Amino acid sequence: MKFIEQIYHSIHLNLGIKRALEKLRQKIWGKTFWLDTLFLFPMYHAFERYFYDRIVYYYGADYRWNDQRSQNLEKSTQNLGYGLIHYAIIRNQKPNRVLCIGSMYGFIPYMMAKACMENQIGFVDFVDASYDMKKGSSKHYYGQGFWKTVKPDEHFRYLGVNKYIATHIMTSAQFAKKENWNYDYIYLDGDHSYQGAITNLRLFWPRLTPEGFICFHDIDFDRTAESMRFEHGKMWRNLSFLPYKFKLTNHYSGLGFIQKIDDEDINYKKTAAGFSKIKSEAIL
Repeated sequence: MKFIEQIYHSIHLNLGIKRALEKLRQKIWGKTFWLDTLFLFPMYHAFERYFYDRIVYYYGADYRWNDQRSQNLEKSTQNLGYGLIHYAIIRNQKPNRVLCIGSMYGFIPYMMAKACMENQIGFVDFVDASYDMKKGSSKHYYGQGFWKTVKPDEHFRYLGVNKYIATHIMTSAQFAKKENWNYDYIYLDGDHSYQGAITNLRLFWPRLTPEGFICFHDIDFDRTAESMRFEHGKMWRNLSFLPYKFKLTNHYSGLGFIQKIDDEDINYKKTAAGFSKIKSEAIL
């Protein structure tokens, strides 16, 4: 193809060859324009609608009880909500390793693994203790005990992301003792108690790479539900000593992000004191 282009651009004689080739190119482009607009794009959009519904159900984006607020979904417009936030950050950040703690049926870990797959780089460690609210677990946080009923590798084989994710059915503390990976992106959606959130921050903040992100889900869901107290919001408010943080809220669940930045302007004494207080409250 490059050889043909070189010949084309080397034609200097005004024999009408260039003009004819240009008209042919414009004619082909015109047909492609209408082919894309009237046929291929509507077909692509139809496939998008189909796979949106499949992803939402199969990976439980709505927790399989039509909860659109927790992950900020909007089914009427095929919006994957917070899943798209994690997907976009990973696509742009291109992390080598991602940690995801907690997911009912795998929606967020799927979106993370999908981003790694499309980046052709990166890997997701997904950690879930598979607590079951129906069996009276004291730390279920709406858990369905799902991961003990399936083969996780087979589950994530749907839409081909299984090569980019490993599932660890254990608590985050057990995982931290077993593995010593460092992470460029960490998502915390497991134990939502205040002490659980502190423990996860204490365990994994040292493993967050410089310029990496750590994200808490449910920082606005500050309430008691199913006899469980959700306290990521309390945790978030007590992190005021960290300067590089921001939140996305839908006034129901919300996401809170912290970036780990080495900056000479940060008051290190204040930051160290804040972490010292948090670490002293952690329970392992």
